[in-house]
Amino acid sequence: MNTPRARTLIPLLLLIAGKALSPDIAFAAEESNKWGIWLDIGKFANLILVIAVLVWVARKPLLNFFSSRTQEIHEQLAEAQRARKEAEAKLAEMESRMSRLDDEIREIKIAADKEAKEEYQRLLTIAEQDAEKIIERSKQEIEGITRAAQQGLKLHVAELSVKLAEEKIRGEITEADHERIFSRFITKLEGKE
Repeated sequence: MNTPRARTLIPLLLLIAGKALSPDIAFAAEESNKWGIWLDIGKFANLILVIAVLVWVARKPLLNFFSSRTQEIHEQLAEAQRARKEAEAKLAEMESRMSRLDDEIREIKIAADKEAKEEYQRLLTIAEQDAEKIIERSKQEIEGITRAAQQGLKLHVAELSVKLAEEKIRGEITEADHERIFSRFITKLEGKE
């Protein structure tokens, strides 16, 4: 039905066929039944003639219509098959990706676990090193504080010893010992001059 001739011819043929088979003609034939069986044969021949004319007139447009329609259906089927193949290919690709995705997720999880363990070990090592440094510094500070305290204590002990010795000496030295020490000091001074 792609041609304009077919578009106008088919309705015209349908109108003729409808008129030939209309009830008016059938009732008119029944009223005058003088022909008998020949009337029925004539009607049948008339019908065959009308159908033959319709087929002969409409064969090219109908042939063109049906061949074009067949061609359209074949094209649509081919397009549907192409679309189906594309969809199946996309589905296979997606399934492949999904199966690889599970593997990739598993690999990522394993790598993340490994990295987390390595990071934990690295942080643990750093923490141990920092703890050792802190302990070493603490030891050095304690040793320094101990040395300073020992020196302070020694100085204090020396001062106390000197004080005690001075007090003891002052308590034991008499005025005569004082004069004798003084005179010896002067004698030494005179001898040096």
